Amino acid sequence: MIANECGTDTPPVHRSNTVLAAIGYLPVLFVLPLLMARDDRFCRFHAYQSLVLFAALVLFWIVVWMVDIIFGRVMGSVFVIGFLFRAIAWLVHNLVGAVLSLGYFVAMIVGLIQAALGRYWRIPVLGAYAERLGPLPPGQS
Repeated sequence: MIANECGTDTPPVHRSNTVLAAIGYLPVLFVLPLLMARDDRFCRFHAYQSLVLFAALVLFWIVVWMVDIIFGRVMGSVFVIGFLFRAIAWLVHNLVGAVLSLGYFVAMIVGLIQAALGRYWRIPVLGAYAERLGPLPPGQS
């Protein structure tokens, strides 16, 4: 048995499953573990987390682009204060977008490493949404 960071014992994970689960964290490749190892709890756990992580990135970028369009293009055409709206749109698009992308990249790398090591690791905040889609780690209910 292997003790994970939650203190619960988990059964050993087959090495090929750890590689497949780790590959699933690469953008859009979460489909591979779902198709190739659909009966493996470990692969499904990490595939669903990768799916939720990628969906959150896409959703956040859609919101950033909507703010950019509303503030930068529509409100930015206001005669006197339009430059303020364009500045807000620029800040949201560039700074918030960069922080979101960096957060995605860090979570993706940590998830990839944890899966490669054969550990169940729950992404903070987003892990709860992934649990609704798929299996919980052993010892959790």
